[in-house]
Amino acid sequence: MSLDPLLGKGRIRASGVMANPAASRGWLGGRVILDHRRWTCREADLTWSAPSHVVILTRRGGTSLTSITCAGETSYRGMDRPGSLSFVPANVVRDGSYRDADLVYTALWIDPDFTSRLGIRNETLPILLNQRDTAIAAALQAFQEDLAAGVEFDSGYVEHLTGFIVHRIAQLDRRKVKRKTYGALSGGVMRRLEDFIDAHLASEMTLQQLADIARLPVDTFARRFKATTGLAPYAFILEQRVRHAEMILRAGETQIASVAARTGFCSQSHFSGTFKRLRGITPAAFARAVPES
Repeated sequence: MSLDPLLGKGRIRASGVMANPAASRGWLGGRVILDHRRWTCREADLTWSAPSHVVILTRRGGTSLTSITCAGETSYRGMDRPGSLSFVPANVVRDGSYRDADLVYTALWIDPDFTSRLGIRNETLPILLNQRDTAIAAALQAFQEDLAAGVEFDSGYVEHLTGFIVHRIAQLDRRKVKRKTYGALSGGVMRRLEDFIDAHLASEMTLQQLADIARLPVDTFARRFKATTGLAPYAFILEQRVRHAEMILRAGETQIASVAARTGFCSQSHFSGTFKRLRGITPAAFARAVPES
């Protein structure tokens, strides 16, 4: 099955694609569409634009690396993970590259005519890339889960829900405050760090070791690393360990203690607790859900 987004046009080059059944439903003559699917590939490069606005919420899983540029200027480099929220306005070109993608997302496509009816000028809507908002996330999640459970929504409910989400997106941009920012690490430094982390997942890694690779003081490195990836270094390492554990479990390993040791966790309980916190499921349950080859 194709990785193509539900609406729009562009190009996608991808490898390691798995079948990704999608579920979508439209209201108000197709002006509002909810799209829910699993998106899985080893690598993908995408250039895409659509005639509708789109709100995208990562529900489960993630990527080991996501790099996105919208309209040639607004950009993000880091990882997709549960709770990541993006908004791309209609007709804005999105260039993205993704590595080790295995995630479930919910997207809400909104026709610009609908937002105009709400009194919102489409040209003022912001571009948001991999941000966080618990209210929008909760609304989208409940909408999709109720729909999957067979709840039938009338047009009035859909109008109010969509209006709430769009107004909140506009407010999110207005509420931005100027914070001290730290420059991102260069692509070359990030590649060296990622190679080191991948090679030492089963070992203890210190912040000093990572800072030495970046040739920066520890405190400066930690701030710039988070500015680049959206995660503190330790959280990034945990995410990589869990992703590696998923690969081992998919390959047929069922001994959870062995997987914990191979991925650098200090104990089986620490591994199981971290895995469930990041993936919403225990490693044992994950292993049981892996289809037999």
